[in-house]
Amino acid sequence: MKIKAIISIISSAVLTACVAANATPDQASNSDYRIQVFKDCEIVKDMAMSPTQVSAYKAFQNIENKMTLLEKPVRDMDEELAEYHAQLEALSSDFKYEDENILKIDKQKLREHKEIARKIEKIVRSHEADIRAIEQEARRIESASKRFEQAIKPSLVGLEHDQVQIINRKTAKPFKCYQHS
Repeated sequence: MKIKAIISIISSAVLTACVAANATPDQASNSDYRIQVFKDCEIVKDMAMSPTQVSAYKAFQNIENKMTLLEKPVRDMDEELAEYHAQLEALSSDFKYEDENILKIDKQKLREHKEIARKIEKIVRSHEADIRAIEQEARRIESASKRFEQAIKPSLVGLEHDQVQIINRKTAKPFKCYQHS
């Protein structure tokens, strides 16, 4: 489904942005925004973000926040569709029977199956505008993440790392290390 592809693109863009977020020159030491670079959960470098990097990061965050709002109706749709998909699966195994080279179809179950399929189509059609809005925003996120990545990439040159964290000293949360297996 298009939604899963969009979410995959967004996740990839977010991951790319986080990895790219490591690149900031040390010259802007008074910045509230910092890049922290980690290798095996040990800090490799902590550096202030330049004004250009902060600007690119904030632009990326704004688009990301808008995307979160746009995704809400689609998440609601997914929950509603999950119920119908479960009903379809249950009916799919019940509306046909096979015994010794003969296929029998329960027409009532087939009608129920078609009715559920129509409901699913109706729900998806009712969310077409939401889906298009997400697709457009996904393109903006991809563009913003590329700008952000380009802004921080130079700061990461020569640093061996497996995690990058962008923090705002005013709202910083403790670093959470993600061990790779």
